[in-house]
Amino acid sequence: MIISSKNFKLTPSLKNYAERKFGRLTHLSRQPITQLRARLDFDKNQKKGELCRVEASVVYLGKTLKAGTKASDMHEAIDLTYEKLERRLRDAKELWLAKRSGHHGLV
Repeated sequence: MIISSKNFKLTPSLKNYAERKFGRLTHLSRQPITQLRARLDFDKNQKKGELCRVEASVVYLGKTLKAGTKASDMHEAIDLTYEKLERRLRDAKELWLAKRSGHHGLV
């Protein structure tokens, strides 16, 4: 798992929070997640002020699944990105199981 930051110094508490949150993804399936990356960033928007942005990706079953969100708080952005990535991971797992059992559509 790689947690990185851009435009600010990543604090140990924020890094631990992101590692704990995204680390939960590894427990969703018996199939291994081969790579997990998350990048935390501050996006300066003229109209909305400073927004926190999180972009994350996982490699699962040979496919790269990505998710990203913006929010006013970094913890909120991490939570929203986690939810998106979890949903995409569950969909990929369901599709893999459906193909494996001989069904060619979502169950």
